[in-house]
Amino acid sequence: MRIIQITDLHIYPKDEIINGVDTRLNFLKVLKAISNIQHDLVVITGDLSFFDAEENIYHWIKNQLAFYNITKYYIIGGNHDNANVLSESFDLKNDLHNDELYYFVEPNLIFLDTIKGFCSEKQLKWFENKILSLNKSNPVIFMHHPPFKSGVPHMDNKYAFEQPEKFTRICNNNPNPVYVFCGHYHNEITLIRDNINMFITPSTYLQIYMFNENFQVDHRIPAFRLIDIDKNQIKTTVRYVYD
Repeated sequence: MRIIQITDLHIYPKDEIINGVDTRLNFLKVLKAISNIQHDLVVITGDLSFFDAEENIYHWIKNQLAFYNITKYYIIGGNHDNANVLSESFDLKNDLHNDELYYFVEPNLIFLDTIKGFCSEKQLKWFENKILSLNKSNPVIFMHHPPFKSGVPHMDNKYAFEQPEKFTRICNNNPNPVYVFCGHYHNEITLIRDNINMFITPSTYLQIYMFNENFQVDHRIPAFRLIDIDKNQIKTTVRYVYD
């Protein structure tokens, strides 16, 4: 199975340049690139909207996916999104639990909601039960926030996930390696801790310079991630989309 992950679209309300980037054009560049690659499904891991969630932006994204004939995809929210509006716009109301959007897809794909920077106790309990039920397989988890700090001071100090210990404890209940694919940090990072293999995917918008405490643009090249899963291995690589 081949999954393509895209993340942190930050689509601006209008066709304007923000931080030197046309967010809509960058997103369309990525869609064009992935439409030419054989894949089974696409996962969008949050921050679809630039500001707070806007329904018209979600509809625009949905229309662009259809235009490029990308029909099988799954979506979760980021800190710039709203689970209620997201579920309404993408027909995911059955997966909305109170105000959190999380769900499971056979055989081993887990989608978590970290819009608030943390998961409710109800979601964590669901996650724990799901991990336990997959104790003979390798769970593949998609979430917006990296589950623990990752060496990007600007993000670690201001916008980090608030429950790293709880997340780690739940994942360690599975005896097999757990694979986490996320975004949020606008960087390409691989981090292995205990039995958790975490892969941060760069944004379609811009990438953040990872050594400063203050926000600084590193570069503006959009990217996506290829994830190839078979019975014996997971292979993943990041592809940047150049003009």
